Amino acid sequence: MNMLKGNVILIVLLTVLSLTLWGCAGNLPQGKRADILDMNWGKSLETAKNNQILNPDASENLDPVLGLDGQAAEHTVNKYKESFEEDVPLKTTTTFSIAD
Repeated sequence: MNMLKGNVILIVLLTVLSLTLWGCAGNLPQGKRADILDMNWGKSLETAKNNQILNPDASENLDPVLGLDGQAAEHTVNKYKESFEEDVPLKTTTTFSIAD
């Protein structure tokens, strides 16, 4: 009988606790839920993009970029494009070695 009494008390306490938590779960009105979602829409994407920028002040530097001159860069780009134009057949050689 003592075991049954303890189980009943436990069930009542769990029921009261679950009803209390369930009642507090949806405390925002329906219209406010959409507003809160809209306020945060896209913030995680913007945060991820901003965290990946190495130098955020790079746009303020107006000095010319040092490196390849125009003719060398054009030649390099043209050679790169030409590398895709023709398929060069693979030359394969087979060597057999016969041991005595």
